[in-house]
Amino acid sequence: MLAVVIALFLFAASCNTPAKETDTKTTDVSAVTTEQKQVIEQEISGLIKEFFQQVEKLDIETCMTYFENTPDFQAVNPDGTLGDYDALKKLNADGFSQMKTLSVVPTKEVIRVLTDSLVLYTFSMEQDATLKTGQKIKYEHVAGTMLFSKINGAWKATFYHESAAAPVAVK
Repeated sequence: MLAVVIALFLFAASCNTPAKETDTKTTDVSAVTTEQKQVIEQEISGLIKEFFQQVEKLDIETCMTYFENTPDFQAVNPDGTLGDYDALKKLNADGFSQMKTLSVVPTKEVIRVLTDSLVLYTFSMEQDATLKTGQKIKYEHVAGTMLFSKINGAWKATFYHESAAAPVAVK
């Protein structure tokens, strides 16, 4: 009985002990200089420009190189489903396969540096597509978020969320 009481006492004491801080390789945004922040913003801006150029080329293989292919990757798709890297790739490959052309017109973009190795990118845009059938459609309201992590010296999206209104037919 005494052993149980001592064990409970030790357990309770350990629950109240503050967690030990561990060293991390990430620099909090408050410690990132203005110059470092500008460099990071330029890197992400250039990366996003390249990414949307590949989207317009309907090149799913190259588009997916901007995402980190790991079990931790998460996507929230425009239809409200959750997916992993493979599900995001399949969903977009299926969409691209129906299109002859696609143009992407960003209307607002925000790059928010969270740390020296973590950046949140948010966008809104319009998309115009011509399907292989000849039908033209317009996505008037598309919004998304990409969470970029610097992994082995390269920025990769580790989370993706896109929301879109249903497309409208263009005459």
